[in-house]
Amino acid sequence: MWILVLLIVVIIGLFALGFWQTARAKRQHETVTALSPARVRAIIDDSFGKLFWAPASGPGQINMQRRTPNGSGATISVDITSTADGKTHVQSWMSAWRTRYGMVASGGWQMAKKIVDRIDQAPTR
Repeated sequence: MWILVLLIVVIIGLFALGFWQTARAKRQHETVTALSPARVRAIIDDSFGKLFWAPASGPGQINMQRRTPNGSGATISVDITSTADGKTHVQSWMSAWRTRYGMVASGGWQMAKKIVDRIDQAPTR
């Protein structure tokens, strides 16, 4: 009997983890930096490896889709705009994905946050 209860608890825990990750995946990440738009674009281009990411259509200025065997990878979109005070505003989000049982099933959704983190950590030179 306790094995059945343990199995149910594990299944519920896995679904809760999946829904939590889905909520994290759908967040938009943004930052404002002193880097130039050209330098920000270079950091973004370096973040997307050519082996695992392919250009895609989407709502952002830069749109890249994670390469997967079945073509179900997430699309990450990035917008770069200059602010009035000479800084650069960067927005990054997952703009397209596939779901399974109501949860994000696409690979690569973590890249939206990684891009913003790499821009924040880049030296301003």
